[in-house]
Amino acid sequence: MFNRIWNMVWKEALQFGRYKLLLVFILVFPALNMLGVAEAVAVEIAHIPTAVYDQDRSSSSRRLASMLRASHLFDPDYYVSSQAEMEQLLKQGTVKVGLIIPPDFGADLVGERGTTVQVLQDGSETLTAMLAKAYLEGASFVYAQRMVGGGSAGVKLATVDPRSRVWFNEDLRKENFQLPAEMTAAVAMLAVFLPAVAIVRERESGTLEQLFVTPMRSIELILSKGLVAAVIAFVGFIEALAVIALHLRVPLRGSLALLMVLGAFYVLVELGWGLVISAVVRTQGQAFLAAYFWLILESILSGQILPVENMPRAVQWAAQLVPNTHFTVIVRGIMLKGSSLADLWPRVAALGVVGVVLYVLAATRLRKRLD
Repeated sequence: MFNRIWNMVWKEALQFGRYKLLLVFILVFPALNMLGVAEAVAVEIAHIPTAVYDQDRSSSSRRLASMLRASHLFDPDYYVSSQAEMEQLLKQGTVKVGLIIPPDFGADLVGERGTTVQVLQDGSETLTAMLAKAYLEGASFVYAQRMVGGGSAGVKLATVDPRSRVWFNEDLRKENFQLPAEMTAAVAMLAVFLPAVAIVRERESGTLEQLFVTPMRSIELILSKGLVAAVIAFVGFIEALAVIALHLRVPLRGSLALLMVLGAFYVLVELGWGLVISAVVRTQGQAFLAAYFWLILESILSGQILPVENMPRAVQWAAQLVPNTHFTVIVRGIMLKGSSLADLWPRVAALGVVGVVLYVLAATRLRKRLD
């Protein structure tokens, strides 16, 4: 049995070696993907073009505009003389935020009568609008507190002083959250695409039926076809991990050995989906389309786009069939939280169950196609 598997593995390795350009691309893809994603998520929204319609023209209103500029999030470079002029700038896309300061703004603040500042935002750029809204809501309270506390009346606001402490990602770096998930997605792409076309290629060339007249069983064929793809995917995993840990400075607080072992386990499980696809489709074109569709679906169900907890109950159950769902939690747990196997065993067990089901399904389906 082992001799048969080894001979098939050697055959697959020689076949991959003939496609040198493809092999180079496969090997550098994880690193390039991590660098590209890191560049994308590192971009901070700042210097939002802002228009100000100051109807008060007091020291208080000027101080508010100065506070916005000092945040480096807003650039209040456009001072307009009417709301219509501001709305025109928003329509043209010249500014993304408009601030309308009412008359008697400063007097109302000092007199503790309360006041309202209207903010107009360009909602066509949702992320910018949401960030600006969150900042302005917090900044308005801080500004009012400073003004009242420092006013002539010397009144101080009775407030609660909340002091929060962030664990596991103290600086709230987006890279620390996003890159582990992107790493699992990149590895999944290799682990699904490569075996998805392996068996189909044999079928198209007419050699698959010849293999099954030999003593080789279907499970042996699946293991031998998948082993080379597993090695390539695991090398991609090591490469991506090295890039995000050493170059992009995502912390690794847990056991590197545990992460490597579970990474190899994840590659073998994810490989099962590629083998299932290859046992179902008939052509390499169909295999590519099916693998591409599955990877998109996997990225959605794994929580990369929307947290799994916010999905409908039926979709949450379907997400448990996605290896990426479990391994993303494992990677973030080990790298950011320093989790041990005792903390992660439910996820590891779920991966094992999914893997067993996939390999049994692939072997059974492949045998039925040949009967």
